[in-house]
Amino acid sequence: MGTPAAGGWRLPSRGRSSSSKLTQRAINNIRFALLCAFVTLLVLRGTVGVSRRLVYIAGSRRAPSGTNKVVEDMERTLREIRADSDPDPEDGGSRAATTTPVARYYDRGSAWSTQNYSLGPRVTRWNAKRRRWLHLNPGFPSRDARGNPRVLLVTASPPGPCDTPGGDHFLLRATKNRMDYCRLHGIEYAHAMARLDAELTGGWAKLPLLRRLMLVHPEVEWLWWMDGDALVTDMGFELPLARYEGTHLVVHGNSHLLFQQRSWVAVSTGSFLLRNCQWSLELLDAWAVMGPRGRARDDAGRLLTATLYGRPAFEADDQSALIHLLLTEKERWMDKVYLENEYYLHGLWAGLVGKYEKVMEKHHPGYGDDRWPFVTHFVGCKPCSGGGGRSRRGGGNSSDEYPPERCVSGMERAFNFADNQVLRLYGFRHESLASSDVRRVTNRSANPLEAKEDALSFLKKPKDPVVQSHDVRKNRKRKGKKDSVLARVLKRLGWRSEF
Repeated sequence: MGTPAAGGWRLPSRGRSSSSKLTQRAINNIRFALLCAFVTLLVLRGTVGVSRRLVYIAGSRRAPSGTNKVVEDMERTLREIRADSDPDPEDGGSRAATTTPVARYYDRGSAWSTQNYSLGPRVTRWNAKRRRWLHLNPGFPSRDARGNPRVLLVTASPPGPCDTPGGDHFLLRATKNRMDYCRLHGIEYAHAMARLDAELTGGWAKLPLLRRLMLVHPEVEWLWWMDGDALVTDMGFELPLARYEGTHLVVHGNSHLLFQQRSWVAVSTGSFLLRNCQWSLELLDAWAVMGPRGRARDDAGRLLTATLYGRPAFEADDQSALIHLLLTEKERWMDKVYLENEYYLHGLWAGLVGKYEKVMEKHHPGYGDDRWPFVTHFVGCKPCSGGGGRSRRGGGNSSDEYPPERCVSGMERAFNFADNQVLRLYGFRHESLASSDVRRVTNRSANPLEAKEDALSFLKKPKDPVVQSHDVRKNRKRKGKKDSVLARVLKRLGWRSEF
């Protein structure tokens, strides 16, 4: 040890220890503050949507110019749904003005769900169960007499009478129209009038009906839904089912409107095909979560209006819900969805009924497209409630009104246009598309079978002419393959190959 005189004794240094303690204390305070912020964030996140989960689709109405706009739109949407209030008047007009395509689309959360609701008990391994049932019941084959997959056309109408006799008459004509097409093409027909689920009303009623028909009719391969206000106007067109191998849902739609613009009319559920399989049962369950009437449907309608471009403000509808589902869960569903636009699986009546005379002059049944539309859907007309209404689905917006007179005239023309193709089999046709009177167009033949063949050939799509190629290499006759020298020698000697 040193002596005090030599400087050997030293007092302990307190400066370094005190500074290290202050630094450690500051670090602990920062950690505690971050922990508090994280807990607060979790609490705030848990208070949003106690019984429902929301997803905000970025850029659905329009692509915002900056991050602040996205945050404002999210806050506005959540504020509307949680407070059950109307949209802010400052935001209502500006957001519906224009649409800018967005480069990336991704989920900002999870899909909409409603607790304590389902279409029925969960069905698993339906594909295997269906195959076994078909094997044990050979009297119910999944293919018709022509070898095509069995199809069931499904439609529905109100359980009670319409408001006017004209509405009942249209429903009767529409039923005859579909039965004529099914009879010509070997398709089965199912018409429902009962409401199978009290929670799913209006357009949502088709979902429990389709699910029940799938389970009751395992012999049916495809279910073809058609709204009650739609008519088949090409009696010669056949559904190209071979094209849909590997797909389970066929809807009339446009991929650009669906994924780029996120339009609420990107697909139509007025007429679509659904395969009888496990995938379809799961789709119906996921599709129906926005359907229960009451507050659940109203809240979902506000979400759809805020996220789908061009959609007016009203309760959730089945078409917008399907679009929302395909957008938010694209990886799960779109691999089995076929967006059909090569023919009119769903055609808007307003642009078709005035062209029938020109169609009859220039073209032939069997095409299903612009040359001879397959399905004419009277969107916006309410035949069972007077004949006119607002176009809220499938095209147009809520301000497009169709007078009852225009709807009734269009329905008359569409039915007679389709009925002429059936009456031709019997040698008759309507006096005009606006008249229900008929006249004879062919003389009575001593050979009725030849007359029938001629009438049926009219319904068939004419074969496209073979285009002669100008390439001389393709038009040159192919020479037969010459035998080798050894083969010719053996042939002269009388040797023949046994193979």
